[in-house]
Amino acid sequence: MALSRLGDADDGDCVVATAHQDGILRGMLHFVPWGSDGLSLDLMRRDRTADNGLNELMIATVVEACSDLGVRRISLNFAVFRDALERGEKIGAGPVLRAWRGVLLFASRWWQIESLYRFNVKFRPAWQPRFLSYPATRDLPRIAVAALEAEAFLVRPNVLKRLAGRV
Repeated sequence: MALSRLGDADDGDCVVATAHQDGILRGMLHFVPWGSDGLSLDLMRRDRTADNGLNELMIATVVEACSDLGVRRISLNFAVFRDALERGEKIGAGPVLRAWRGVLLFASRWWQIESLYRFNVKFRPAWQPRFLSYPATRDLPRIAVAALEAEAFLVRPNVLKRLAGRV
């Protein structure tokens, strides 16, 4: 998610799902192509005054249309540290795992870590692990910042982006 590719010319095969109530736009999903037969959720917006379950309804509607669209798989988004959240809440979890889960729950106050995991669980997904490979330990801070930016957990001010030549 958070690729900010809405309306990008490179995504001619994107899928947009909208929900209206009494002529008023209440929600929107934007999916971008994922390989030759998949969609990946890029943007999910819902009017705060809209009924609960609207995003779930839009996702279910897109899933229902998948066979007509030639889509065989959908990626809703990346639930970071899902395994730690899941294993840390189980009876018998060790103190380190429970502490790590506590840190993640605390961080969830500012970033959508637990809520994103809980949202995804509703769809009973086939979880696919992600791995981080790096050449040297000294590269980890730079890689961590890049990963946080890629997931939109960290957004640099435009001034810094211009200085880095990324605008």
